[in-house]
Amino acid sequence: MTSISFKIILLTIFLALRCTNVSRAQENLRERIKNDKIASLLEEKLAFFPNQTEISFALIDNKQSEFFGVIRKNDSLQIKTNQNAIFEIGSITKVFTSTLLAELVIEKELSLDDRVINLLPFKLERLSENQQNITLKMLANHTSGLPRLPQNIMPLIALNESDPYRSYTSDELYEYLKTDFKTEFKVGKKSAYSNLGTGLLGHLLTLKTKKSYEELLQEKIFKPLGMNNSTTVLKQVPVIKLVKGLDPQGQVVSNWNFDVLEGAGAIKSNIIDLEKFVKKHMGNSSDYNLTQNVTHIENKQVSLGLGWHIISQGDQKILFHNGGTGGYTSCILINKKTKKSVIMLTNISAFHPKSQSIDTLCFEILNLIN
Repeated sequence: MTSISFKIILLTIFLALRCTNVSRAQENLRERIKNDKIASLLEEKLAFFPNQTEISFALIDNKQSEFFGVIRKNDSLQIKTNQNAIFEIGSITKVFTSTLLAELVIEKELSLDDRVINLLPFKLERLSENQQNITLKMLANHTSGLPRLPQNIMPLIALNESDPYRSYTSDELYEYLKTDFKTEFKVGKKSAYSNLGTGLLGHLLTLKTKKSYEELLQEKIFKPLGMNNSTTVLKQVPVIKLVKGLDPQGQVVSNWNFDVLEGAGAIKSNIIDLEKFVKKHMGNSSDYNLTQNVTHIENKQVSLGLGWHIISQGDQKILFHNGGTGGYTSCILINKKTKKSVIMLTNISAFHPKSQSIDTLCFEILNLIN
C-alpha cells in the first residue's frame, strides 16, 4: 500500500468518526432539550460562533424552571451542565441599578423626580435649564440627554481597550461634570441609551446611602433573593466557576472591571441566581413592580420602565434587557402576563458581528414557549 493511499484511508476514517460524533452530539442536544424547534434554533443561531463558545440558559414557565447548557466543540453543539457557571452580564446590571433606585423610592429615601444636581457632593455653576432638570428617573430610563459615554473616558479606553472602564474613577467623573457636562437633547423628551447616565445613577445611590454599590446590591437584592453567586467584585468570583470570555475569533480575553460607572455593567452572575431575580418580577412586590411601570413611550413598540425596555407584542408586554462586554453577551426576557421568561448568558463577545443574534434567539425561544 502506498503512503498516499494509507493517508487517504486515515482521512476517510477520521471524517467518518467526526460525522458520527457530530450526529451523536446533535442527538444528545435534542434528547436533553426535548423541544426540536428550540434545538434547531440553537444550532442555527450558534453556528457562526467559534469553538469553546458556551451558553447557559433558563426557560421559566410560571413556577417551573428548566436549566440548560451547551458548548460548541468540533464545530457542533454539545450538552454541558453549567447552571452554576458565572458570566459577566454587562448592561443587565442597569436593571439592578434601577431596582436599587426603586427600593430607595419605596423606602422614601429618594424620589424619582429628585434632581441630579441636588445629590452631587459639589455645586455646579452656570448650568442650563436643561441640565438643572435632569432627574433620577431620567437617568434610569435614558431620557437624561447625557451622551453614551463621557468624553474624558476616551483616552483611558485607548490606553486599555481590554478593560475600558477600570481606570475611570469618581475624580474623572467629577471633572467631566464640572468642565464638560453636556446634554444632547431636551431632557425627558426622548430616549438615548447612556452608560454614563446609569453609571452616574449608581454612584448617586452610593452617595445617598453612604454605602458602596456592592454593599447595596448585597443588602437589598442579592442576599434577600439568595443570589449567592452574584457580585461586582471579580476577585470574589471563584476561578473554577468563571467562564472565560472570548473575542470574536474565539481567543480568551480579559474580564472587565468597573470603578465609578459600575452601575452600568459590573455584575457577574449565573443562571441560577438570575432565575431568582426574574421570578421576583413575576410577583407583586412593590419595588420590583415600580421598575416595570412605563415612564417613557418611545414609539408604538418600545416603552421604557426603570432600567427595563418594554416591548409590545400584540396585547402582551415583554420586559427586555441585554448586556455585552468584551467577552460576553447576555439577554433577559420576561412576559409577566404569561409568567414565562428566557434568560441567556454566553461568552460571546459583544464585538462579534453576529452577537445580536443572541437577542433574536431569546425572542424566538420565548415565542415558542408562550
